[in-house]
Amino acid sequence: MTKMADHSSSVEIVEGCRLPVLRKNQEHEDEWPLAEILSVKEVSGRKLYYVHYIDFNKRLDEWVTTDRLDMKKLQFPKKEAKTPTKNGLSGSRPSSPEKEVVSERRETDTDPALQKKQRKSLDLNLPSATPPSRGKTLPTPVQVKFTHSRDY
Repeated sequence: MTKMADHSSSVEIVEGCRLPVLRKNQEHEDEWPLAEILSVKEVSGRKLYYVHYIDFNKRLDEWVTTDRLDMKKLQFPKKEAKTPTKNGLSGSRPSSPEKEVVSERRETDTDPALQKKQRKSLDLNLPSATPPSRGKTLPTPVQVKFTHSRDY
C-alpha cells in the first residue's frame, strides 16, 4: 500500500490537521507516521502540504502531494490553540522566545543636565579611589618584606 485515494475534493485539509503521511524510512521502507499540516499551497493546479512528522526532527519536514496523505485517519485541529505562533495560528511546538530589545532612547536623554545627573547616580554604584584606565593596566605592586636570619 503506497498510494491513497484522493479524497481532498470532499474534505478540506487545513493547517493544524493531523494525519498519517507516507514517507520512506532509513531502510527505504514505506511507513505512515502521524504528521501535522503546517502549510498549504497550490502549484500548477495541485495542492501541496508542508508537513511536520510528530516526534521527528523538524529537518525532516517536507512538502508532500495529496496522494501521500491517509485521509481516512484525518484529525481536524482543536478549536483553541494550545501553542500559538507569532501569526496566531496553532503550531506543533512553541516558538522560540522573542529577544527583548532594551535600548530605548527618550528625548530627555539628550539633555546635558539629565545626562550629568544620570552619570552621578551611576558613579554612586562604582567603587571610588580608582581612576579610569587610560591604556594598559599594570598590576598593583606588592610590597614584600624580606628578613634574613643568621641561623647557619
